[in-house]
Amino acid sequence: PWMLRMAGEVADGVHIHPLGEPGYIARHVLPNVAAGAEKAGRSPADIDTIIPAMTIVGDSDEERHNEREFVRASMSFYGSTPNYAFIWDEAGFEGTTARLREKQKAGDMAGMMAQITDDHIAAFATESTWDELADKLIAKYGGVATRIVLYNALGGSDRFERYGEIARRLSAALPRFD
Repeated sequence: PWMLRMAGEVADGVHIHPLGEPGYIARHVLPNVAAGAEKAGRSPADIDTIIPAMTIVGDSDEERHNEREFVRASMSFYGSTPNYAFIWDEAGFEGTTARLREKQKAGDMAGMMAQITDDHIAAFATESTWDELADKLIAKYGGVATRIVLYNALGGSDRFERYGEIARRLSAALPRFD
């Protein structure tokens, strides 16, 4: 909370952690940034909220499978950090961090990934076809983000071009996306 308030006082924006789902942003990020901005006599609208969105994109489930497992692994790693336990808990996934840490301490990466269910992924990532991705990201983050980072925009040149189109659509739809 202190860092978010400080960002509201002095920064141009705040870059949220990839586990920043919309509920967390609405409950914690926006109010704390606004409190800091108000303390400094600034408008909260002048501070960008930058969201690194984990995406799983492809036109078939087979195409999305590897990306889904990459996101599952990323979430299991990030989610094992004790400071993020409250984010899981508030999103309805109580005890996730404790279960992840238990597997982590045992050196069980596969066990860590198994703790991240499809429900976790649905809450913390955005999965879709290429044609629907921009609309789904806008629906999920439109009220809380001024910028979206396509966190795991990976792959060859064909995927890079497709992500470029998604970025152009986001740029046209979000207040200060560029």
